[in-house]
Amino acid sequence: MEAKTLGRYRILGELGRGAMGAVFRAIDPLIEREVALKTLLPELPAEVLAEVRERFLREARSAGRLNHPNIVIIHDVGEQDGVAYIAMELLEGRSLQQMLKDPQRIPLQTTADLAAQIADALEHAHKFSIVHRDVKPANVMVAASGRCKLTDFGMAYVPSSTMTQTGAALGSPKYMSPEQVLGQKSDPRSDVFSLGVVLYEMLTGRSPFERPGDTSVFQIMNRIAGEPHPPLRSINPQLPAAFERIVDRALAKKPEQRYQRAGDLAQDLRKIEYADTPYEKTQLLKPQKQAHNPLLDDLDAFAKRYDSEEQARLRAAEEERIKKEEQVRRWQEDEARKRAAYEREPKAAGEAARRLGAVEMLRKQAAMQPRREDPAAARSKAMAKLDHDLRAATQYLAEFAKELNDVAPATGAPYDFLYLGRVAAATLSEAWCDSRPRRIEGKDYCEHVLLRFRVSPQPPARVTLQTADIPQFEQYLKAMKALYELRVDARSDFGEATRATFSVRSGLLCEVEIRADYEALAVTIDVTNVRRIGKVRGRIPATVVTEMADELARYALGVDADFAKRLTAV
Repeated sequence: MEAKTLGRYRILGELGRGAMGAVFRAIDPLIEREVALKTLLPELPAEVLAEVRERFLREARSAGRLNHPNIVIIHDVGEQDGVAYIAMELLEGRSLQQMLKDPQRIPLQTTADLAAQIADALEHAHKFSIVHRDVKPANVMVAASGRCKLTDFGMAYVPSSTMTQTGAALGSPKYMSPEQVLGQKSDPRSDVFSLGVVLYEMLTGRSPFERPGDTSVFQIMNRIAGEPHPPLRSINPQLPAAFERIVDRALAKKPEQRYQRAGDLAQDLRKIEYADTPYEKTQLLKPQKQAHNPLLDDLDAFAKRYDSEEQARLRAAEEERIKKEEQVRRWQEDEARKRAAYEREPKAAGEAARRLGAVEMLRKQAAMQPRREDPAAARSKAMAKLDHDLRAATQYLAEFAKELNDVAPATGAPYDFLYLGRVAAATLSEAWCDSRPRRIEGKDYCEHVLLRFRVSPQPPARVTLQTADIPQFEQYLKAMKALYELRVDARSDFGEATRATFSVRSGLLCEVEIRADYEALAVTIDVTNVRRIGKVRGRIPATVVTEMADELARYALGVDADFAKRLTAV
């Protein structure tokens, strides 16, 4: 954003940016208070912007009605030059997701206290008939004082909302409730289930429904809907039995068997009595630097860190260049002095000085040459960076999939499909993103990333086919699990369809498969049915993986075609 102000707020800098919006650090000049200013990107297509704006304003309406110490505060909502914004509390601390990545487990009493605070926040929201629907560690900020705040009410269900509430699985897959997985209506007990998943992860360090070797989020969703979770004490027998009773009740498959109020869950957590075990040392949270981007996803935080690291690298390179220039300058001055001395001394002394000068020159040149890095160490560093960048790209695409599910945006460019030809207008939804690691020399590296989403023609796409094309196209649609209608217009004397009209409503499958080649330090991308018929392939160097993720998302939305330059037909 080029403007220095938005509404009455003076922008101090950008905190982060996602596929749909950005967050800025700003100051309210009326009361000299720093705020986080959340905005929508103005360059979004008009048809996409309208739907994203609805969710954006719903977040303001949802959280703005709430006044609770464990819920992020909404200060103001406004619009300037067509750009909507929300001014909200600038949070300090770390997200619970970041805390869970620490090697040391969160102490039990701290775990119970944080979960109880989240339950308090949900209880308050539920009193206003607001269901959060996306309770997860990334949406919980924890200050150094130990107080936590629930953020991101953009997916919250408000009874007066006109956006679709049933028939779609909204939320982050591994924290969904069974009713969310099945596309049923969410109520406060859905948030209780999601909080139960978060509590389970805080206590064990693992998700209750993920298993080693999972290759698809559908496996996780099937377990959420129909399989019991492993008991807490089967993973860690040292845990107090009270935790197991609380988690079992929160994770009951049937809503009527769960806690009916989040406040009851908070009350039970505060009643737990702890045994004096080494596991139970109470630790104060160390003061942390301010989290500059609590309102965007972790990929946005990664982007900020990456920019900071890149700036540091550039500064270091510039300092090294200046240092070498200074060394060359000093060497040239030394050589000039030696030449002057040589001209003044006898010839014999001059010969010795010349020999000495040559040796000194070689020594200086050797000192200025960059230190040669061990090839094995350099390769290990390059592999680690590719793994890091690919995991960050996975996070970005997972957030992109979440936005597609919530918004179902209209495409800004046509999509082409076999038999149907060009679909000029369509919406994108039913998106999923998953990744799979590969073990190399005892370490897990992110190797395979899969993004899938479906296209729904608007209005339904129609095509009339003859004879042999009819069963082939029907088989093609069934393989994609598309929703379609078939009308036979003519039959042969033997009863076989000779002319038929298909009407395709939704479910046209698009797929992006990303594979890392850690031998060649490159990435191969296979794209199927994304704006083109069939499969196309691209191969990119490891250095542009992070750029590729955003280019791919923009290409899928039809915003631009930069990503297409990386692809070749196969």
